[in-house]
Amino acid sequence: MFKKITAFFAALIFISVWIPPGPPAAANGAQTALKGKTVILDAGHGRSTTNTYAGYDEQLTMLKLAQKIKPLLEARGATVHMTRPTQNDVSLYIRAALINKWALQAVQESRRVKLRETRSAAIAAYLTKEIKELDGLIGITQSIIDNPKKNAPVYMNTPYSSKRKINSDWKRIFEYENDPAVYNSFLVISLHSNATGKPINTSANGADMFIASSSAYYSGYSSLRLSGLFGDILLNRISPLGIKRNKVNSSNLLMVREHNVPGVLAENGFHTNKSDRSKLMSDAFLNKLATAYADAVTDYFANTGK
Repeated sequence: MFKKITAFFAALIFISVWIPPGPPAAANGAQTALKGKTVILDAGHGRSTTNTYAGYDEQLTMLKLAQKIKPLLEARGATVHMTRPTQNDVSLYIRAALINKWALQAVQESRRVKLRETRSAAIAAYLTKEIKELDGLIGITQSIIDNPKKNAPVYMNTPYSSKRKINSDWKRIFEYENDPAVYNSFLVISLHSNATGKPINTSANGADMFIASSSAYYSGYSSLRLSGLFGDILLNRISPLGIKRNKVNSSNLLMVREHNVPGVLAENGFHTNKSDRSKLMSDAFLNKLATAYADAVTDYFANTGK
């Protein structure tokens, strides 16, 4: 009887002090791999576009892909913005303005943190001046969001001309985006599928990445190296899924031209190619593709060492 009672109290003591183990370290790491990072997902086109072919709808498919990528990134700790969260149309001008607005807000917040921490009156005055300037630049991006038809041509190179020089205020925005608060932490991904011109070449296939081109319009893009790095990483993640790896290309496309934030415009195969199209029309494939994107983003920030 004494042995039984002793064993009973020993069990009670064990139960009262034993703490269940937490999740495995790998799981904890996965939940925080992208903590402090911001990813902007741009689902190409919109409801009124005509990028359809053989039953395939680019705007709807890329929106579905973005909606699949978003929770995967958030599960790893990232903040995710979507320029087009629904099938409704959002103009390219508004999308580019949103990218710049979110980036400038991150820079401004970094200045406010420094202002709270500094004990130097001279530094405080300088930071206050920058915060005020950023207010004005954020206001410019908001003016484009509010009235893109009127204000986008004032600040952006649209309609595009290789001879046009960058607007001085827009250039200042690009210069602020050359800041650790942006290039260490932000990534833009514009999602598309490709198509050949007419006559349609159904044999063209594979994934391509497009990044900004250093040009006469603006030669100071600081994001090009990081954009190219992410493009390569993403292509390497996509190719094992059966979409051929093409290359990273320089371009003057608006969605890579009108900001200075690291990122790519991704063409996820050719929807004019039967094999690529059949994959993109498969929900199971889109799930795999979304995981490839989440893994590529994680790889990217791990490789930049930030």
